[in-house]
Amino acid sequence: MNDFKAIEAKFSKFIVFIPAIFAFVLALIPTIKYNWPLSWDIYYHIHNVKLYSGGVVFWDNLTAAPYGRPIFYPPLFHLSILSITKILNVNPFLTARLIQPFLASLGVLSFSYISKKFYGNIIGFLTGLFIMLSPLFQRMMLPIPESMAIILLPILVYFYYLAIEEKDKRYAIVAGFLWGLVMLTHILSALIILFIITLSTIIFKIRGEKNLGIYWVLIVAGLITSSVWFLPLIIKYGFMFKSPPTQALPFESYIRLLGPIPFFLSLVGFIYLLGTREKRDIILLSWFIGVSFLSVIYVFGVKVITERIIYFNLFAVAVLASLSIRVLNFEGRKCTILLLVIAFLSLYNGYLTANSLQPSISLSQIEVAEWFKYNGDHERVVVTADYRIDPIIVSISGQPVAAGGYAPGTVKSINGDKYINGNFTKNEMIKEKIGYIILKTNMAPPPYGKLVYKNKDFKVYEL
Repeated sequence: MNDFKAIEAKFSKFIVFIPAIFAFVLALIPTIKYNWPLSWDIYYHIHNVKLYSGGVVFWDNLTAAPYGRPIFYPPLFHLSILSITKILNVNPFLTARLIQPFLASLGVLSFSYISKKFYGNIIGFLTGLFIMLSPLFQRMMLPIPESMAIILLPILVYFYYLAIEEKDKRYAIVAGFLWGLVMLTHILSALIILFIITLSTIIFKIRGEKNLGIYWVLIVAGLITSSVWFLPLIIKYGFMFKSPPTQALPFESYIRLLGPIPFFLSLVGFIYLLGTREKRDIILLSWFIGVSFLSVIYVFGVKVITERIIYFNLFAVAVLASLSIRVLNFEGRKCTILLLVIAFLSLYNGYLTANSLQPSISLSQIEVAEWFKYNGDHERVVVTADYRIDPIIVSISGQPVAAGGYAPGTVKSINGDKYINGNFTKNEMIKEKIGYIILKTNMAPPPYGKLVYKNKDFKVYEL
């Protein structure tokens, strides 16, 4: 270990920023390559950005039409996009593209810097590199709330650590404030990090630590922060979340998603830390064990999308993998060569990951949305045979749609299948304000429908 510390002393403290610079450059590849932002989810979020353009609102009458629905998705990401859009005087689609390299870079920097604060410069540097060795690095480039929330998670945990270590409630208040911001950005991120902090606190309690009232200070500070949006929403509409169906993965998928090198090296780091008693180590182990447990709670009947949960283990896995290099304790020159090899592999894998990313929409979907922008009546509801086109239509054209993305936040919706299959009456069509049906080109036309637009993949019928 002493050899490792001697080597570490030779490296500049600024080495921790290098992976973030790599991440920024790599994320520029898909950003420059494509004219539309990455991910499908962003179109639902851009729709919300447009809803907020006149001020904060809690109701959306353009999705789940004709009924509409409360906006159950937290607003901080949307308001951030709106602010950047207004400052730069550009459209929100361009803003979403522009923030992609910044989200990736800040995500890697947050992971690297907090790892450095815990374990030193080289561990922080390696943490950033191991992130790019994981295929999950691609999620950091996506312009979605999760990418924004993930930046805050290591910082939040670090302030929780300081609060426990220094027995200072001021750090707990900062950690709570950050947790509140995460709540206002991405609820799943907030719940997972709360589980990690709760698990750590329980372990500290078992070990006889004092002043764990800091935990409750954090919770209260977070609830007060997030109440600025949640409280008026709940008072007016309550709150609802329909959990999507479980999507479990076999064990080998864990290795594939996290990356074979980070995964297996993290096991070495995990075994090494099992024999330690420092608070930072307990928090890191709690993170790794806690998220691993959450990824398989579907066996208890809890609905989870395993791949989404595994992503939140990336910080713990990257830090543990980095610590394994310290455990192996290579001598000076060998350690330097090893660091260069890991850097090369990270850049190569990061390039492959970034170069493989592309927007999750097709030209045909954009063409349909553009048609509605200029030819739709912007009043009657669109029913589609492909649910993925709904948020694209509503975000680009403002035409009401029967679905619209973020299905967990839908309270009431029409039975779209009867319109797609043609099993509806004219009275039903009028009552539910259905004006358009979009079918795939190989599907039979609906009753009462007139073909008004057609492209390679879709046919639009006006009723």
